[in-house]
Amino acid sequence: MSGAVLNAPPDCHGHAKGEHAPYALERPVAYTPRMLFLWFFHAARRGGPRRMMVSDHLNYACEQDAAAVGTFRETLRCAARGRVRDAADLAGVTIAQATVVAEGLAGGMHFSIGAEMDDDPRSPPDAARIVAAMQPDGLIQSVHFLKIDHPEFGPAWDWPFDNPEFSAVYQTVGIEAAWDAYVAKLLSAIETQPCHIAGHFHVPAKFGHWPRPSILEGYEDDFVATCARRGVAIELNTRFFYRHAHAEARQRFVDAQLRLLKKAKAAGAKVAVSSDAHRPDDQGAAFDLALRLLVEAGIRDVVFPAGGHLKRIPVE
Repeated sequence: MSGAVLNAPPDCHGHAKGEHAPYALERPVAYTPRMLFLWFFHAARRGGPRRMMVSDHLNYACEQDAAAVGTFRETLRCAARGRVRDAADLAGVTIAQATVVAEGLAGGMHFSIGAEMDDDPRSPPDAARIVAAMQPDGLIQSVHFLKIDHPEFGPAWDWPFDNPEFSAVYQTVGIEAAWDAYVAKLLSAIETQPCHIAGHFHVPAKFGHWPRPSILEGYEDDFVATCARRGVAIELNTRFFYRHAHAEARQRFVDAQLRLLKKAKAAGAKVAVSSDAHRPDDQGAAFDLALRLLVEAGIRDVVFPAGGHLKRIPVE
């Protein structure tokens, strides 16, 4: 795991259902108690991150998810009471694995269940009902699709703009037109949809598509003001850091995230931190850098979703 800081801050955004498949092959993936238990087991085995939330995408939602989450929560109750054999039986894991999680819980670890409430047109029609049945601790609002007219894919096509398979479409749409549409859609979602955290604001720049600095700062200002007014936390997403091998590209995200944090601090907006991990090895990745940015921005606490509320956690 690259640059992990295990004791702080909380990791609010992780995908137990795994890495993305090629676009045409993506499909719903059902939670199981074992899948969820093992996601948190990997953190407990390392001793951190000490607070974590699973938050998978809507298009992966399945009818079985709510029941699996309910059983998983029961495994945690068993483990917290020292009933490791019951926890192991319920989760379908070994007693040794259940013991590791029980020890983590006894040491103050906390595990939450959430969802990334994105705009994927492939999401099942009842995805929102499935999520509600899970009784999530927290919701992350994000935008991954923009509706455009495309010469090949047709009118009103849902463009997955942050998917590498479709990054060349920026040449058709234009960088600033894409950003305009993205920011408008994200701000509308924050204003009208239930959410606790606004995810990875700078995601349209994932492939290097940055608007002019003055335009970008205007977008950031509007985003921060909206989040502050709505009480929605701004996500410091470290996936931008550890997934970029090119130092210059990574530094652009570092600079942009630091600027956003300083604006959040000035506006009194809440901040959440996440690795956006899609595999256990990435849990808490680049949190050493995240902590440095938080300190430099003067932010002394971050938030973590639990029980449908954002709890403030001091930055260590």
